[in-house]
Amino acid sequence: MLKKFTLGGILWTLVIGTLSHFFYQWSGENFLIGLLSPVNETVWEHLKLLFFPTLLYMLAEKAWLEERYPGRFCENLRGLWAGLAVMPVLYYGYTLFTGRDYLWADIGIFVISVLTAFLVPYFYRNRPVGACSLRRNLLVLFVLLILFFLVSVAFMR
Repeated sequence: MLKKFTLGGILWTLVIGTLSHFFYQWSGENFLIGLLSPVNETVWEHLKLLFFPTLLYMLAEKAWLEERYPGRFCENLRGLWAGLAVMPVLYYGYTLFTGRDYLWADIGIFVISVLTAFLVPYFYRNRPVGACSLRRNLLVLFVLLILFFLVSVAFMR
């Protein structure tokens, strides 16, 4: 069952994340849409392509699977942090050596980040439930939400 949810999350995030790249423009630069979708081409704003669709899917998965897989949401958050870390590391790593960015590489980085976000918790699924600190991960989640919103507001001015 986790295999199906993992695959579903990967597909969901690839599709919704890709589409959300255009939501702000399509909405006529709506403020609320800008809080959840990239408002410019910075790497920081592009982290939203992964963050919000993945978080939404993981919250739905938590509601559906929490009884059967306690602690799964905490592990999912760890996967999300890993995916978010991979994106800027790979982007700045390759642009450091090439001196420019390439659309095909950026798309590949997004795919790798999505795979990381969902495969990390999948491979850690057999760890003891207490091995993950939900409180600490929720704090990180809260801080990231605030940062995404504050930075987006600054960019939309």
